[in-house]
Amino acid sequence: MNLIGRMGIAALVVLVGVGTLGIVAERNVAASPSTSTAADSRPRVEVVHPRRSTVARRLQANATLDAFEETDLFAKVSGYLSDVRVDIGDHVKAGQTLAVIDNPEMEQELAEDKAQLESKQSSLESARRQLDHFKANVMLQNALLERREELGAAGHFISDRTLDEVRANAEIAKADLGVADANRALAANEVDVAAATVEKIKTLLAYTQIVAPFDGVVARRLVNRGDLVQAATATRTTPSAGSLFTVQRIDTIRVFCDVPENDTPHLHIGDPAIVKPSGFDGKPFIGKVTRFSLRLDPETRNMRTEIDLPNLDERLYPGMYAEVSLEMNRRPDVLTVPAVAVGSDADGSFVYTIADNRIARLAVTTGLVDNGNIEVTAGLSDATPVVAAIKSAPAPGTAVQSPMAGESS
Repeated sequence: MNLIGRMGIAALVVLVGVGTLGIVAERNVAASPSTSTAADSRPRVEVVHPRRSTVARRLQANATLDAFEETDLFAKVSGYLSDVRVDIGDHVKAGQTLAVIDNPEMEQELAEDKAQLESKQSSLESARRQLDHFKANVMLQNALLERREELGAAGHFISDRTLDEVRANAEIAKADLGVADANRALAANEVDVAAATVEKIKTLLAYTQIVAPFDGVVARRLVNRGDLVQAATATRTTPSAGSLFTVQRIDTIRVFCDVPENDTPHLHIGDPAIVKPSGFDGKPFIGKVTRFSLRLDPETRNMRTEIDLPNLDERLYPGMYAEVSLEMNRRPDVLTVPAVAVGSDADGSFVYTIADNRIARLAVTTGLVDNGNIEVTAGLSDATPVVAAIKSAPAPGTAVQSPMAGESS
């Protein structure tokens, strides 16, 4: 190819390049801001709508399980154990004999006291018969005196000596009757004393049988047959100092937990409680606050609170550790917003809303906080849009874009 031909081809390539650049430039000009609407520079915020839900003041606390009733059984009389009828884990009924103490000396004393009572009763019977005898003698002497006096009044001769003797016999009979009545009263008192002594020994002999005070389970057995047991005293009333058995009632379990001072104003009988025993596989136990002590421990400033749990299948044991979730001051169907949507300052609590596409401050009154939501008791309606996160929201008065569909909840 000659030089002229080559120059022609080069010129053609240049023309094609210039045409291409022109097309690109034309396209850029069509897409430039000068030919389209300017981008909206206003910030966009996420909003939520208040919703109705149930809120409560919730408390997590450590707890301990204990028997509904527990008692240590002691001996009332001294002696050797002749029989031990139960062991740990045995179920017992109220009044069931758990062990027997052999006390032959007391049995002999009872026999002697019974004999003494019979003797006193015989003496009382003799005194009663003697009293009846003297009553009859008084009646006889009074009749003789009355007859003598009638004869004398009728004109019959009755010597003064004879009349005096009759009168004296009547007075002596009255005196003997008084003595006999006193002897009878004394004999009756002696019978009462003897009978009381017999009943006392019977009562003490009843203590030779150690019985269950209520339906329950034997938790501790600290004696064996042949052991010498001593009667309990004021200084010997601990399991290590004379206790024979420990019996627990576990058909109902007491759950003990401590409620801090700040939460006690919200605590009420019947508040729902969830009990999760440590190491227990299965569903948690649902109960209610049964009672609380109505006093704060001066050292911990906590109030002892109890939850009774039915335990008919005996799956729960005294001494277990548990976690308790208390739901206090439960309020259903209240208006709530996310807690992060509420701010507070010296003027009180507030939220941000959007009015005429601008951020506006709205004063509110708040209540309980529960699971990241806060109760709003005044200042909001169900339809009021609320800025979802107040810390990252623009200042009041700032113009913002309208929330896109799906941003509110």
